[in-house]
Amino acid sequence: MKQWIRSYALGLLTAVLVFSISYWNTGDTSSKVVKKEYETEELIQQLESEGYQTLTMDEWNTLKARDSKEVSTRTSPKDPVTTFSMDIVSGTTTNDISEKLIQANIIEDAAEFESFMKDNDYSRYIQIGQATLNSGMSLQEIAEAITSK
Repeated sequence: MKQWIRSYALGLLTAVLVFSISYWNTGDTSSKVVKKEYETEELIQQLESEGYQTLTMDEWNTLKARDSKEVSTRTSPKDPVTTFSMDIVSGTTTNDISEKLIQANIIEDAAEFESFMKDNDYSRYIQIGQATLNSGMSLQEIAEAITSK
């Protein structure tokens, strides 16, 4: 038992010596943060060299005011809302529904509608019955109207 305790103590002493030597021989690894103040012109040049545009607040406000005037003067004729009543029978697929919706001018892109139905897991829950849809509805509103999800 006595020899086991001596061996254990010698191991601890050796470990302390190894850690002490490595601690004193390693250099200072901490990095120093250097705070540099940039001038406005330096920042602008750096941003523009990377392809960005810079504006003063006055230029920004002028652009915003001009854009708001253009938006208010622009009047787009709104398409009339088309309403469509669709009967969904047993065995109707998403492709069938999208074709009917295209013919009725409710949606513009059948592939987009089919992809939406598949990606959001609506195609599994198509409800048999009648659904009233209009062209002002979003894809999600249409999907919720024709499914039981």
